[in-house]
Amino acid sequence: MEKYSIIKLLSDQNRYNIFIKLLEYDGLCISEIEGLLGLKQANVSKHMRQFKELGIVDFERQKNMIKYKVKDSFLNDNIDLIKYLMMWMAK
Repeated sequence: MEKYSIIKLLSDQNRYNIFIKLLEYDGLCISEIEGLLGLKQANVSKHMRQFKELGIVDFERQKNMIKYKVKDSFLNDNIDLIKYLMMWMAK
Protein backbone atom coordinates (compact mmCIF):
# COMPACT_ATOMS: atom_id res chain seq x y z
CA MET A 1 0.00 0.00 0.00
CA GLU A 2 1.31 3.40 -0.93
CA LYS A 3 2.06 5.73 1.97
CA TYR A 4 0.74 8.62 -0.11
CA SER A 5 -2.71 6.98 -0.30
CA ILE A 6 -2.79 6.55 3.48
CA ILE A 7 -1.75 10.16 4.10
CA LYS A 8 -4.34 11.40 1.59
CA LEU A 9 -7.07 9.31 3.22
CA LEU A 10 -6.25 10.38 6.76
CA SER A 11 -5.75 14.05 5.85
CA ASP A 12 -9.54 14.45 5.91
CA GLN A 13 -10.57 15.42 9.47
CA ASN A 14 -13.65 13.16 9.52
CA ARG A 15 -11.74 10.12 8.24
CA TYR A 16 -8.95 10.80 10.70
CA ASN A 17 -11.48 10.96 13.56
CA ILE A 18 -13.10 7.72 12.38
CA PHE A 19 -9.68 6.07 12.25
CA ILE A 20 -8.86 7.20 15.80
CA LYS A 21 -12.20 5.88 17.10
CA LEU A 22 -11.57 2.55 15.39
CA LEU A 23 -8.23 2.38 17.20
CA GLU A 24 -9.82 3.25 20.55
CA TYR A 25 -12.57 0.61 20.34
CA ASP A 26 -12.44 -3.06 19.44
CA GLY A 27 -14.89 -2.89 16.56
CA LEU A 28 -17.52 -0.28 15.76
CA CYS A 29 -20.55 -0.31 13.50
CA ILE A 30 -21.66 2.64 11.38
CA SER A 31 -24.30 3.76 13.88
CA GLU A 32 -21.77 3.72 16.74
CA ILE A 33 -19.37 5.87 14.73
CA GLU A 34 -22.26 8.22 13.93
CA GLY A 35 -23.04 8.60 17.63
CA LEU A 36 -19.44 9.08 18.69
CA LEU A 37 -18.60 11.69 16.07
CA GLY A 38 -21.95 13.28 15.24
CA LEU A 39 -21.69 12.43 11.55
CA LYS A 40 -24.47 11.36 9.20
CA GLN A 41 -24.83 7.70 8.26
CA ALA A 42 -24.28 8.35 4.56
CA ASN A 43 -21.00 10.17 5.24
CA VAL A 44 -19.71 7.47 7.59
CA SER A 45 -20.59 4.77 5.05
CA LYS A 46 -18.78 6.68 2.29
CA HIS A 47 -15.67 7.04 4.44
CA MET A 48 -15.74 3.38 5.51
CA ARG A 49 -15.89 2.33 1.86
CA GLN A 50 -12.64 4.24 1.29
CA PHE A 51 -11.01 2.50 4.26
CA LYS A 52 -12.11 -0.89 2.86
CA GLU A 53 -10.85 -0.06 -0.64
CA LEU A 54 -7.38 0.65 0.74
CA GLY A 55 -7.43 -2.51 2.86
CA ILE A 56 -7.14 -0.62 6.15
CA VAL A 57 -10.11 -2.19 7.93
CA ASP A 58 -11.50 -5.65 8.53
CA PHE A 59 -15.19 -6.12 8.99
CA GLU A 60 -17.32 -8.79 10.57
CA ARG A 61 -21.06 -9.26 10.19
CA GLN A 62 -22.84 -9.70 13.53
CA LYS A 63 -26.52 -10.44 12.89
CA ASN A 64 -27.82 -7.32 11.15
CA MET A 65 -24.79 -5.07 11.64
CA ILE A 66 -21.23 -4.91 10.40
CA LYS A 67 -18.44 -4.18 12.88
CA TYR A 68 -15.29 -2.53 11.53
CA LYS A 69 -11.81 -2.52 13.01
CA VAL A 70 -8.36 -1.52 11.83
CA LYS A 71 -6.39 -4.48 10.51
CA ASP A 72 -3.50 -5.57 12.71
CA SER A 73 -1.37 -6.04 9.59
CA PHE A 74 -2.04 -2.43 8.56
CA LEU A 75 -0.98 -1.19 12.01
CA ASN A 76 2.17 -3.32 12.01
CA ASP A 77 3.18 -2.21 8.52
CA ASN A 78 2.46 1.49 9.07
CA ILE A 79 3.02 2.17 12.77
CA ASP A 80 5.65 4.89 12.21
CA LEU A 81 3.46 6.72 9.71
CA ILE A 82 0.43 6.48 12.02
CA LYS A 83 2.41 7.84 14.98
CA TYR A 84 3.67 10.72 12.85
CA LEU A 85 0.17 11.57 11.59
CA MET A 86 -1.24 11.42 15.11
CA MET A 87 1.42 13.84 16.36
CA TRP A 88 0.91 16.15 13.38
CA MET A 89 -2.91 16.16 13.67
CA ALA A 90 -2.69 16.87 17.43
CA LYS A 91 -1.04 20.23 16.70
